[in-house]
Amino acid sequence: MAKSFIRNFTEQITGSNAKTTDTDIVQAVSHFEDEQSKLSKFKREFDKYTQATLVFDNASIRFFEFIRSLTDASWSQTQTVDRLCIDLARVRGENLQSFNKQMHSNINLLFDKFDNMKGRIDEQTHLQADYDKTRRHYHASMKRDQQIKVDRLKTDLDQLKSALSLVNEKLRDNLAKFHADVQDYYVQTTIEVVGMHSKFYHAYYKICSAFAGRRPAKLSTNSDYNENNHDKEMQSSSLSSTEDSRKKTPSAASESPSRPIGYRVLHQARVIHDYEAENEDELDLVKDEYISIISFQNEDDNERDKGWEYAEKSNGAIGIFPANFAVRLYDNEVKQL
Repeated sequence: MAKSFIRNFTEQITGSNAKTTDTDIVQAVSHFEDEQSKLSKFKREFDKYTQATLVFDNASIRFFEFIRSLTDASWSQTQTVDRLCIDLARVRGENLQSFNKQMHSNINLLFDKFDNMKGRIDEQTHLQADYDKTRRHYHASMKRDQQIKVDRLKTDLDQLKSALSLVNEKLRDNLAKFHADVQDYYVQTTIEVVGMHSKFYHAYYKICSAFAGRRPAKLSTNSDYNENNHDKEMQSSSLSSTEDSRKKTPSAASESPSRPIGYRVLHQARVIHDYEAENEDELDLVKDEYISIISFQNEDDNERDKGWEYAEKSNGAIGIFPANFAVRLYDNEVKQL
């Protein structure tokens, strides 16, 4: 009670001891800070999601490779299953890379918009501080009967008040529009996330259904003719399942004109440095893209110089690259995607 009385008495003497406030702006800025906090949380949750997706993708690749290892090499559909495993791993890697790139681009763009708006808020804060400081000096000069100084401060105060009023009006409008833009962003993000998942599962379904749509041939049969005919149908189905992706990446064949067949995915890796291929058997790499480290069934095809690895890119291109240009992605590690 005593402190309140003293504060009120002091304000009466000095004119005011508190800073100027605009209730609407204070509330809008508080809401802005809440939205900024939510965006930071959104980025953290997205990174957790992509990491969990990566763990599942790697587990799926290992699981399908294990199922593949259960069958004897004499099974006529061995190469078809190999192609199935490669296609599924490629689609998963391609989806994760595309999804991660698109979402991080959107998130970073929104962070830039928040930084721009924060700059406008800081401009208003500094102008308000200058106005309050000048106002306190003005009232103090009036008490000391310093007319010349009072007149000068009065002019400065009027100019600052006019400028502050204009900035406050613009900031109120900008913050209201900014909130609407942020909501539009989240609506579009929701649509994009669902759409990209739909595209991925559709491609995954096409590959799996092409394989499961026909009864796999058994190791022994009463009709060699039916067996051979079935083999051709299965191989044709497997090739057609990847026809769309090959149409989208016509350069894949040119990058690896004579690549061996019969290989398996060892694990996924993330590129940490750009690399420009110097020979036709090398891969062009872009930092932060995902690749699959592979091993050929024919050991002669695995020959390479020390420090180099064979890999398959998301577009189906196969070649060698310097091993120290990528890092392995482990399931039990949390890496920044």
